[in-house]
Amino acid sequence: MPSDETVSDFVRSLAAAPTLEQLPEITDPADRAPQNPPREIQEKFVGANYEAAYAEAERFVDRAFEQWPEGDVATQTVLDFGSGWGRISRMLLRRLRADQLWSSDVDSSMAVLLQSTLPGLNAVTNAPWPPTVFREGTFDAITAFSVFSHLSEEAHRKWAAEFGRLTHPGSRVYITVLEAQFLAVVAGAQAAVAAGEADKFATNLAQVVPDAEASAKAAGHGQFVFAGGGADDDGPRARSFYAWAVAPRSWVEKVWGEAGFSLESWTPTGELFDQAMAVLVRQDDGWKAPRVSRNLVQRGARKLGRGINKLLRRR
Repeated sequence: MPSDETVSDFVRSLAAAPTLEQLPEITDPADRAPQNPPREIQEKFVGANYEAAYAEAERFVDRAFEQWPEGDVATQTVLDFGSGWGRISRMLLRRLRADQLWSSDVDSSMAVLLQSTLPGLNAVTNAPWPPTVFREGTFDAITAFSVFSHLSEEAHRKWAAEFGRLTHPGSRVYITVLEAQFLAVVAGAQAAVAAGEADKFATNLAQVVPDAEASAKAAGHGQFVFAGGGADDDGPRARSFYAWAVAPRSWVEKVWGEAGFSLESWTPTGELFDQAMAVLVRQDDGWKAPRVSRNLVQRGARKLGRGINKLLRRR
């Protein structure tokens, strides 16, 4: 056995650290509410805090469980992707055990936060781009609230493909995306700037696209719009892939179809929250996405264009 003289200072510092009285209790939000992160962290990630933030999360998770994958929920494995400070994870823990749930975010400080406030949860850090460390076909369900509403087209496509790898036939993915209504809000901000009436928020929002009306028309024709202007990188969330993103329904249906999913349902913006919610079902590997009718896209574009024009005339 080595003598005390051979023990390093680092070993001594580890041995001298405070000792836990007992192991942390595995989290169960239904029994005892976990600690919340600071208010500024809540607002930075979701634009709301406390009750408002949780109420939105509850609506999302409740709708997801209306179309949950078949089988025994107690045996399923679920990923909360882009989990942030964990409000969706907390809602999922009403129905799942901590060992069933993985929470993943590009921000390593959020993994630390979740491990601290939700002990027993599997909190990990993912890279900005796939692949992840998970095995093929791992998850029965994946949630991603207010994640794909920020990703660039390339990032959106690559993560859709990665979700196809991580799931199996019958798995479901629940995402939210921005629709063209967001660009109408940007158009209003640009008009306020032009009139000299914009506050700080409107001034920043006005910079995300050069011409909101033109972008709205593009979205109305089924085109993806990435509004990446007007701000610097936010830590690990580089502006090159993370900003504001408008993904029309027809575009989502096509891109996720290529990744092996069919669109089971679409809840439009304003019904649950200020984004649209898509429920996607993983199909068999031989499945091919149905072709989106060009006439359907064109009809939707004309309808959207009329709606945007009405909004702009009201200013």
